[in-house]
This record gives sequence, C-alpha cells and structure tokens, in this order.
Amino acid sequence: MTDAMECPFCGWKTKEGEYQMLLHMETLHAEGEPPFLAAADQDRTSPSPNSNGTANTGNDDDPGYVECPVEGCGEFLLLSQVEYHLELHTTEETDVHDHHPPPPDPITAVSESTASSSPLSNAPESVSKSSHKASEPSTRHSKAISAWKRLLRMPSSSSYSHRILWRRHNSKTSGDSESKTRGTRLGRKHLGRYAHEDRMPDWLADLLRKKGQVQTAGVVPVLAQLLESSPSTHRAYLCHPCVHHISKLKREGGFCGYRNIQMLCSYLTQPPQSTTIPNAHKLASQIPTIFQIQDYIEAAWDNNISATGRAETGGIRNTRKYIGTPEAVAMFRYLGVPFAAQSIKDKSPAKAVEMLLRTVEEYFRSDDKAIVRGEGGKVRLTGLPPLYFQHLGHSMTIVGFERGTGTGEGRLLVFDPHFKDCYQVLGMVGMNNNSNNGGDGKRGAGVVPVRYPYPDGALKGYRRGGGYLGDFKEFELLKWVGPNC
Repeated sequence: MTDAMECPFCGWKTKEGEYQMLLHMETLHAEGEPPFLAAADQDRTSPSPNSNGTANTGNDDDPGYVECPVEGCGEFLLLSQVEYHLELHTTEETDVHDHHPPPPDPITAVSESTASSSPLSNAPESVSKSSHKASEPSTRHSKAISAWKRLLRMPSSSSYSHRILWRRHNSKTSGDSESKTRGTRLGRKHLGRYAHEDRMPDWLADLLRKKGQVQTAGVVPVLAQLLESSPSTHRAYLCHPCVHHISKLKREGGFCGYRNIQMLCSYLTQPPQSTTIPNAHKLASQIPTIFQIQDYIEAAWDNNISATGRAETGGIRNTRKYIGTPEAVAMFRYLGVPFAAQSIKDKSPAKAVEMLLRTVEEYFRSDDKAIVRGEGGKVRLTGLPPLYFQHLGHSMTIVGFERGTGTGEGRLLVFDPHFKDCYQVLGMVGMNNNSNNGGDGKRGAGVVPVRYPYPDGALKGYRRGGGYLGDFKEFELLKWVGPNC
C-alpha cells in the first residue's frame, strides 16, 4: 500500500502517487497559468499579460523557483536550495521555541545567581513572549517542512535542481555573451516574480515603513565566543563587532539584497567609521531604509553610474524587483564609499568554491591589527567590514571565515537575511560583553570569555561550507578596498 502524500500548502492527501500530487499543486497552488492543464478558453499562441498589463513575450526562462512553505517566510528559492533552507527553518524553530539548554558557563568565576540565570533574561522581550505562543505555528511549520522534504525525495523529470542559469553583470569574466545582453530588459529569472510590477502593494509599503527591519546588535562578539568554545574550529576570523544582523520582516518577501546593503551600512554608520571613512557621513549615521536604498540606486543611474541597470530593470523605485551586486556597486559608487565588486567563477563547482574560500580567507587575514582571542589565539576579531555575497538565487553577508579542525575545511560565516538569530545566540547577546563590542574601536576590550556547552548547534545557522556552496559555479563579492579602521 502506497503511503499517503500530503500537500505542503493545504494538507490535502492522496495515495495515487507523485503525478496526482503534482497535478493538485499545479491546479490549486500554481503561480500563474498551471502548466499541466489545457488552456481551453485561451489562444495558446497569444502572449499572456504580465502583472503590469503588458504582454509577456516568453523571453523569461523559467528559473525553477518554488515558494518556501513556512508561513510568513515568502521567499522564492531554487529547487536545489529548498531542502537546506527548510533545514535552517527547522533549526530556527527548534532553537527559539523548543530547545532550552543550560546557560553559558563562564570560563572565569561569576556569581552563582548570574550563572544560574535563564539565558532568556538577556533576550529581546519579543522573543521571550513569543515562546509561549509558538506551539501551534511551530507544529504547522514542521508539517509543511516534512511534506516538502518528502516531495524533494521523489524522482522527477525536472532538471531544475541541476540547472545553472546565466548570471547578469559579469562584465570582466563572461565575454561576448554578456556584452550582447547588457541593457536588455530582464525578467523573472533575474528580477523575481514581480519583475514587471510598477509598484508594490500599499500594505507592504506600509509594513516596511512602519516596521523597518529586524535588527540585532552584538551578534559578532557572541559568534567569537561560540567559535572559541567549538571543538570543530581550528582558526576563525570575524569582521568588526559593530556589524548588525539585519533580517527580513514576516511576509515581506524577497528583499535580501537590500538587507545585505543595510548590514554593510551598519558598519559605516557607527563611530569611528562614520567620521573617518570617506563619505560615510552621507548616510547621516543612520542605516538607510529600503526606500532610501532605492533612491540612492536610482540617483546613481541618473548620474550615469551603472546606468544600464535602469534599462535592465525598468526602474526599481517602490517595487519588489530583486537587486544584486550591480545595484549595490552603483549605490556605493554614487556615495563615494570604497567598495568594489569581484566575480569568481569556474566550470567546476569545486574549483569555484575553492577560489571563493581562498579569496574570503585572504580578505580577513589582511588585517594585521586583528585582536587575538581564545586558547591558542584561534579567533581573531578584525576591524574590517563584512562582505556582500551573491550566488544564484540568493545573497548574504559574510561576517567571517573559519577553518575546521582535522581536515582544515573552509567555511564562510554569514548573516543570512532569510533567518533571524537562534535562541542560544539571542540569549548570549550582551552577556559579559561590555559596550566596547559595539563599535567604539576597542574590539574585544574587557570581555569576559564565555564557554557555551553546545557551540556547534548554535553556529549551524551561520556556517556555509562546501556542502551548501558546491551547488554553484559562480559567486560575486562586494569587498572593502579602503583603509582598515
């Protein structure tokens, strides 16, 4: 007897196999016209209208994106990324709501009352309150995640999970094929499902204006403590501890490029960087909003900085179109802040990953004023800003680099705007860390080391190694090229 398959969107079940489930999903949950169904009332040769009423000429290659089934996430992911993405959601849910580990054990003696206090005592109020309401959403999310994982294990004729798509704006590496496409209007493959919209919905604009972003300071010092305690860490480097982790709001969708720009700006808007870095004062010591970032990019195009971006996107102001490295470059060039883009690619994913890891390690090792922490000096806090990091379908902010024990495997340490900080990390923010971790230039001064009993579990959401990166052949970085602070 075939086990019943459950739809990850609505819970409908069938025992009739993969085809019946896919037919159900394409019939009731498809984005746009279901591909399995005959268009009885429509001329199949006529172009279908886009969201802005213009004709779709069919030039958009189907990028093979699916929507994350977790309520409130709203991200559209390459099929090859879904299982890893859902695994991180599982970690996020477990850490925040279900797992209550013992408090960190300070290496140096502290009072009994401090050592026995709950790790939530230092967590944001919204986190501690939400834990009491988490049971029902967490169960629903778990069911959706389990259903998707079963679907991902099904045999399929689709080549989406193996497809590597052409990337835009690799002017130094992609040769003639790229030059022929620059300035051409791009579609959903590059700009997302809302590539043709003229304006985002009013409810979303109101949400972004009222709520801004989820923003946590003090996470980099916590990562330093966790890495010191981790038995799987041989050597690690971290960016300046003033950098904030900025993540998405519930229901906001795909603004990852903006969130990563905001994380870079969190470095620029704090002293001493805000006064010593050329042109950082133009940000007025404030992390720009999504709408302000759009204004900066549009102003760059007005000033003929990466001006082909406007032709390719049709303009981004007040829209949900995806942005990437080219738009980040345009903004910082317009402001006069010294960041520069670097493209890394190879026909072999393994070689591309090796080049990426080597480039990031060399970047963080370049700071000869890094503060050494931990037994044997295995963790080094640099004064460098983070790196904007782009691969096909997603972007993140690289806040550090790590070499593992034993094999010496390289891993990126990232702030992923898809995900908020886990329970353990939030509980440690501010614990035995004075304000010198917040960006006044005294990196790590006066810090009492804290040993956490389960460091690798807490670090899981921040690590990206070869298992994740090996799906890609091309990467882009936005690197700091100014003086070290």
